[in-house]
Amino acid sequence: MTRLQPITPAWLCAVAASCWLSAGCRETPRHAHEGDIRPALAERLTRGELRIERLGMALRAEQPFFGRILELSARNASSRPMLVVIEPGQIIRSQNPAVTDLVIASREEIALDAGQATRRELEVFSLSQRKLAMNRDTSYEFGNLAEGDVQTFIACFAANRPPEPPPPPPGSKLPPQKLDLTPVQLALWCVAERLDRQALLEGVALNPVLKGGEYGRSRDYFDGQAKYVQGLLDRCGLEKYKF
Repeated sequence: MTRLQPITPAWLCAVAASCWLSAGCRETPRHAHEGDIRPALAERLTRGELRIERLGMALRAEQPFFGRILELSARNASSRPMLVVIEPGQIIRSQNPAVTDLVIASREEIALDAGQATRRELEVFSLSQRKLAMNRDTSYEFGNLAEGDVQTFIACFAANRPPEPPPPPPGSKLPPQKLDLTPVQLALWCVAERLDRQALLEGVALNPVLKGGEYGRSRDYFDGQAKYVQGLLDRCGLEKYKF
């Protein structure tokens, strides 16, 4: 995947907020794309073998939508060592119905001795562009695995994730580069909420903060992202979704 200039956090937050203004709150504690399969992690939590001490926004999160921005603090509450496995497609439920649910995008394995605690940043993506982004007051809980096309896309991305860009040459004083995950987030919104370029632009148009030149720049940006977003969808067998 060719890297593009990432969307700024303020821009993303404003677009999401504009869409949230017209969206209702869900009463059900389960996400629309959450299936019935309970992962092994949920069973450990139910049996009291693992205790979650915190699941919320990471202290140094670069932006509130995607990436390694969710921090897990957990403790092995059993008397035996354990291997905690967090699978791609794990739904992370927001305790605030106005704030987006999340989905885990990479497999994590955490070895814990008896009584040992850990703190780990998890890679996640937003499941709803129509809701508010994560904030530091949002509490989360582990749900079940995703199902349907959302799970297909996340599993495909996790299995075929491009490598991170190489580090800059020694002495170059260039900042390290990161893989641009913006097309992945846009593709997931396309699958989870059927949001194409036009729907995203309509959200921009409704937001007074993004009036004027921002609308034109947004259109140019989405047009530039389209081939990368559509390429992700097509490679994962989800070409029925059009961005």
